[in-house]
Amino acid sequence: MSTLRAWVSWPAFAIVLFVLPLVLTDPHARLLLILIGMYGLLAMGWNLTLGFAGIFNFAQIGFFGIGAYTTGILATRTGVDPWLALPISAGCAALASLVAFLPVLRLRGIYVGLATYVFSQLCVYLVLGQAKLTGGANGIVGIPRLSLGDTSLRADGRIGYYYLAAVLLFAVTVLVRVLVRSTLGMSLLALRDNEALATSRGVSRVRQHLIVFMIGAAVAGVAGSFNAFLNGVVSTDVFGFGYLTLLLSMIFLGGSGSVYGPIAGAVVVTLVSDTFQDAGAWRDIVIAMLILVVLWVAPKGLAGLSRQVVTTLGGRRSGGGAPAPHTPSLDSDHVHPTTIQETQ
Repeated sequence: MSTLRAWVSWPAFAIVLFVLPLVLTDPHARLLLILIGMYGLLAMGWNLTLGFAGIFNFAQIGFFGIGAYTTGILATRTGVDPWLALPISAGCAALASLVAFLPVLRLRGIYVGLATYVFSQLCVYLVLGQAKLTGGANGIVGIPRLSLGDTSLRADGRIGYYYLAAVLLFAVTVLVRVLVRSTLGMSLLALRDNEALATSRGVSRVRQHLIVFMIGAAVAGVAGSFNAFLNGVVSTDVFGFGYLTLLLSMIFLGGSGSVYGPIAGAVVVTLVSDTFQDAGAWRDIVIAMLILVVLWVAPKGLAGLSRQVVTTLGGRRSGGGAPAPHTPSLDSDHVHPTTIQETQ
């Protein structure tokens, strides 16, 4: 049954992504759709390490900025085809993650968060110190727009950028879904829930965490590259604390450790942020209150709330009988470590 639902859900998801800009034709509405796609992409990449692996990784903003600056440098300094900048930026962010991963080797918990946040700030100083290459405090301007042949992706209300964001979001969603169903995904959940037991079963913490660290960094690098092409400029703002808090809001609101939660969080936070964009500090207060309310009602975020609703409706339709035995779900945080097979 779950396989049938998966076969139905993927085409439905693709159809929704395809139809949305045809229904919402207003330029501002399309811009919001593009931002939701980009933030959803970035939040899903971060959720791999923060949600599924349980690593307090705050270097994701650094990878996002590295992707953006790599694209800016390639597109304006080297003459590389803009489309090649996307995969190259992903590769550079993945390589940078090898450095950011060093604290994970020895540290645990919040200490990893502090060390990886320092990495992001070091990226800022590196950018400012290499002003001839990066533009320093002025950033990089004049990044060429993406185009297909003679057609710019900015044409018709940036519809091309929307579909690029939609394709990337769909691809990363499939990647995350497949990954968490794999042995790698199950081992990450085991390490997160009970590291001692997982390692005693042969799971290599360093190897598994490094793999997911690099995957998450590559996704952030692609998101940063997309952001650079969308705006046409890159500055040190991409390393800012604003992006960090915004993405954390999306992950915790949507549901940390769920596949689709970050997308739901990106939708809600982006729309609320746009609605209260003229409210100053009240915008952040509203978002914070929204997160607190949702987490009070459903500690696992919107994804957990949706599962509660489905479970309740299913129980009522079955006539209020005894609930079905619990089966570990990929969107659930309750996959027991003993389900992990020994990894080689």
